[in-house]
Amino acid sequence: MRLTFRMSEVVEYYEQQAKFEDQNEAVKIRLKLERLVNNILEQVKKRDNRFQSTLIYSGSVYEGVKVHQPDEFDFMIALDDLRNKPKLCTSDKGNGYVKLVLDESGWKEFEDDEGFFNPNLLSRHFKKLVNEALSDAEIPQDLVISKTNQDLLDSTWAPVYFTLLGNSTGKDNPAGTMYSETHGPATTLYIRNQAGGSYNNLTITVDLTLSLECQVSKLPVQLANLPTSVDNSLNKTGVHLVPAGFDSWRISFSVIEKEILSTAPGGFKVCFRVIKTMRNTIQERLGLGQSTSLIPSYLFKTVLLSEIFRKDRRWQDGDLHQVLDDVLALILQGIEQENITSFFVPGYNLLSTGDHENRLRQCILKEMLNDLRGLEKTHHSRDVKETRQQIRVLEMIDLLDYVISSTVSGKDPTTVWNKIFVNVETIPQSHKFGHFWNQITDLNSTELDDNTYNFLVGIWNTVEVFFKRLLTHLPVQGELNVLAQKFYIRTCEKKKEYEKKHQITSKCDVHQIPLHQLAYEMLHDLAECYTDDVGYAFWSKLHKGVPRGYKSSEFFREVTEVTVNCGSETGFAMFKERMKQYISLVSEQVLIDAMVNYIRQIFYFARDILKSKLDYVKMPELDLD
Repeated sequence: MRLTFRMSEVVEYYEQQAKFEDQNEAVKIRLKLERLVNNILEQVKKRDNRFQSTLIYSGSVYEGVKVHQPDEFDFMIALDDLRNKPKLCTSDKGNGYVKLVLDESGWKEFEDDEGFFNPNLLSRHFKKLVNEALSDAEIPQDLVISKTNQDLLDSTWAPVYFTLLGNSTGKDNPAGTMYSETHGPATTLYIRNQAGGSYNNLTITVDLTLSLECQVSKLPVQLANLPTSVDNSLNKTGVHLVPAGFDSWRISFSVIEKEILSTAPGGFKVCFRVIKTMRNTIQERLGLGQSTSLIPSYLFKTVLLSEIFRKDRRWQDGDLHQVLDDVLALILQGIEQENITSFFVPGYNLLSTGDHENRLRQCILKEMLNDLRGLEKTHHSRDVKETRQQIRVLEMIDLLDYVISSTVSGKDPTTVWNKIFVNVETIPQSHKFGHFWNQITDLNSTELDDNTYNFLVGIWNTVEVFFKRLLTHLPVQGELNVLAQKFYIRTCEKKKEYEKKHQITSKCDVHQIPLHQLAYEMLHDLAECYTDDVGYAFWSKLHKGVPRGYKSSEFFREVTEVTVNCGSETGFAMFKERMKQYISLVSEQVLIDAMVNYIRQIFYFARDILKSKLDYVKMPELDLD
């Protein structure tokens, strides 16, 4: 009896924590944001009439389960012209995903090399349209859209950023450039509310997710045996396909989910809000922040949805603690078994097998259950911090093992880069080589400092071999080939300018850095970045480029075991030694080809701005032999 009372108190406490401080002000913010999004989409349509769309309100705000404050809004942008037009094919990502074939001449630019309608290409174009539209869209009073950080625009990768921001000239607007970012499938706006009141200066994220409406009958996957009422509604509403990764689309049931929640028992929404608030609180307590990406709310929703249709489930206030206990236990069991099945698609596992972050998820779920039951905490922040560090090392091992072993085995590295390159704006920075690459790739300056020049000379043989190989990988008469030649000429100019300034008239004996040493030092730098807090912010998503079901090579198996059993520091030290051995087995040709394909992707994404910046370079007869 006492335990039941204690659990009921916990539920009541978190329900109070979940509530908005000012509901009326939250409604005003919502209405302003809806008006803003509609204004943006009008401007997007003016720039590209293919993007005539229907705005769909989705996410936790519109489901009535948003917690704490009105700081996150989700909108699906359903493209009217593509309703029910694409052909759906199965995807190697699993039953919750599809690939699309679109036989429409007006959309051919978004077709990839394999003939599929590519969500990544489409999302990039949409984001540029949104960024361009922001300068003309009417912005409701008291809303301020975040602008591009000037440090970003002055950075090494400014050409890439400018292109993605929809600024083809590369010239910064004195007033600053309003911008969006790409987070997963969504184009994200950061908006500050300056209306005063309870939410003055509140930063709000607005996610705009492109979607394609699709009839249920067209899905190439088997749906679950759903309750009759849900099945009938689903056939009316259809489903939506949203971008997911580099080449696949995720099947979204957002519309039917919102409909189910609109008629769900009141206790359902209470449980959902409580469980999300508990997650945020526990993660903060364990030093993990409040990021929802670690345990997505959708996992909670999936398990809760199945509970709605249990005839023996009671949703009265006095029973909610039992619902929460059961649901948390089910989620913990699912994470331990690495299997939580979609409510709508029984063959779709929402968890990735072999995902190292499942270890952290278990810690969080166990503490949530302890909190609900009034038990002592069993995980301390220092232990969780070490677990998180181990996970970073394990993710980094998976990533580099996949890249290196794929390259060694003769697989086209471009496939690897494409998967890693989904969000170009997260191009990672470098500890050791950052300053060097900044000066070499800076298109606004020809200045080199002493250290950069000396290093450039030390790898000059590799630079010449690299550019020669790069040109053979690009169409002889193509635009990218010309840009590569001009970039090489500009690099030579920088080297000559330094030598002229410092009166270097004769060739000195320069120790050339062996290619294998250079490759090892670069990968070592990557590994160091991946495992520290600052670098991880740039690198954290890269391991997601490793495909599901990838089996690591035997070369690093022992390193993985040591990392788990002996700690992150010991495992990382062992990894660096093994990586040096591994690199020594890779031929120079393979190393060069891997770098060529990586840089080729950068040239591809930044070609518009590179054309502008390198236009002054005259094209002599170039002979790299």
